[in-house]
Amino acid sequence: MPTHTAQQGDCLTSIAEQYGMYWETIWNHPENADLKRRRKDPNVLFPGDLVFVPEKRIKEVTRSSDQQHSFRRKGVPAKLRIRLMDGDEPMAARPYQLEIDGNWIKGTTDQDGYIEQPLPPGARKGRILVGEGSTQDVFELQFGTIDPLDTTEGVKGRLSDLGYASDGDPAEVLSAFQQKYGLAVTGQVDEATRQKLREVFGQ
Repeated sequence: MPTHTAQQGDCLTSIAEQYGMYWETIWNHPENADLKRRRKDPNVLFPGDLVFVPEKRIKEVTRSSDQQHSFRRKGVPAKLRIRLMDGDEPMAARPYQLEIDGNWIKGTTDQDGYIEQPLPPGARKGRILVGEGSTQDVFELQFGTIDPLDTTEGVKGRLSDLGYASDGDPAEVLSAFQQKYGLAVTGQVDEATRQKLREVFGQ
């Protein structure tokens, strides 16, 4: 029964794929109760987190040998859900092209600016091209790289992705975010700031 040490880019979906299991089986195992309590979101792990991986359980199914049978694997693929914003406004009803591992998917954002598409568990990078012609915007994606919100790295990463200067004074960056959303302007990370970051960022 191995213990997996999370690396940057890991999430429960990719770990489960690596060991040939359902992510729910790993996430809900009693040995991972403390991890589940601390991280809360199976898709947001921190490098160095220890994930207990239980032994596989063999499932036997009786079927006749003179017929063809179909079996579907649960839990694959995962799902990418991302919201595209232009300032404070959602990029609604915009045509886009999504590239994942060399495969291209075309679609249109919904009225709230969201894109939802299947995502291979082992995917690490992608691109979204939004709009057409000279007005096209390009967004580079790195899957599984956002750190937990209860870490300094997680707060900085979310603020950076929301457009706040990643190389600025951390207290000034936090103050700007707090002021924009009507929070107490302290320049420090408190629970109200974390909750607003979770609300605005989406996780």
